Amino acid sequence: MILKNHFKVKHDNSYRDKNTNQKSVKFIHASDIHLGAAQYRNEYRSDDYIRAFQEILYLGINHNINFFIIGGDIFTSLEMLPRILTKIITILKDFIECTKNNIPIIAIEGNHDIRKFARGNKLPQRGQSWLKLIASLGLIILLDADIEVFPNEIFQPYNFKINKGGKIQIKNVIIYGNRYTGQKPEDNLSKINAAIKKDEGFFNILIQHFGIEGQMKNIPGVSLEKAEVLKDNVDYLALGHFHKQFIINNWIFNPGSSEATSPIDSTYRRGIFLVEILGRREFIKKINMIRLNNRRHQWEVLFFPNQFRDKEELYNFIIKKLKPVFKYQKSNSNPSESSMPILYLVLKGKRPFISLKINEKEINKRITENFPILYTKVYQKFTNSIETLDKYM
Repeated sequence: MILKNHFKVKHDNSYRDKNTNQKSVKFIHASDIHLGAAQYRNEYRSDDYIRAFQEILYLGINHNINFFIIGGDIFTSLEMLPRILTKIITILKDFIECTKNNIPIIAIEGNHDIRKFARGNKLPQRGQSWLKLIASLGLIILLDADIEVFPNEIFQPYNFKINKGGKIQIKNVIIYGNRYTGQKPEDNLSKINAAIKKDEGFFNILIQHFGIEGQMKNIPGVSLEKAEVLKDNVDYLALGHFHKQFIINNWIFNPGSSEATSPIDSTYRRGIFLVEILGRREFIKKINMIRLNNRRHQWEVLFFPNQFRDKEELYNFIIKKLKPVFKYQKSNSNPSESSMPILYLVLKGKRPFISLKINEKEINKRITENFPILYTKVYQKFTNSIETLDKYM
């Protein structure tokens, strides 16, 4: 449960308005928070994404940062229950009250932020989004730019009266950003680079929502060669989009998603970057990668030695094999606690007889009744060939 004024209660006594080291700038780089997601249509999973966002804000307070940058996909889509949006707005209001509005949250729109449904069509790029709503309430700074105009007009200074603009300066750091531009962002990079001014004594951050080719298997991205057109004018290329964390040449930074949105995400390194910029002319970047206290994701493989005919026999076999795995798990765990895991159960070995149809919902129900597990996702990878199985093992 997210409590009103939770930030104020926990942190008012320790919060300092300004960074004590005037020669440095500290910020947190996060991305792909996917608020509003309800993985497996599970209400507790929906709260997990909110909890991750709240933890990121806690970290900003505890590390006494100057600002946040978020590389898009703060929301998973425009399809959201009112209670979720209400929680998010309450958290942001409490955060601003606690920090006296001294730690701005600077963001851009990702492809999910403008998506109508969680698994559906996107709205026009200049359409509505929840980010535009919370920016209009003064809760975040939403950067955007018109890349169709002349380069010197693309990134307008952020105007707090109308809550619009493409760049903002904090101390000696200038942050540029624009929304997700589609599946071929490389087409706009030269123009974006020409629009960024590189002045001595200023550190330039550019926030973009795209991936780099080769960082995720079989997922398209911008080639490193094409991205490097930005290198002359950009000191820190802050990316979002790919849920896997990576750093390239101490210049391109992608923190990954704050919470797993798919089984494969659970295998990636994800989290946030805590960044400190030191110096006035020659800048030094100190990067600290921080993992969040996410819900556990556990993979287990069970081999069926025989072809099961009876459904109860099959289910009892699964429960029996899982007992040693979860015998030390707290039986009184609360589903809202991140210690209660999601189980990814891979079934291998001999395929049950055709007459025995495995019902994955039933398996999930049986397992969650017997063990403190939030949800079980079942993968059937059977084979009737012992030779093939031996080669796999």
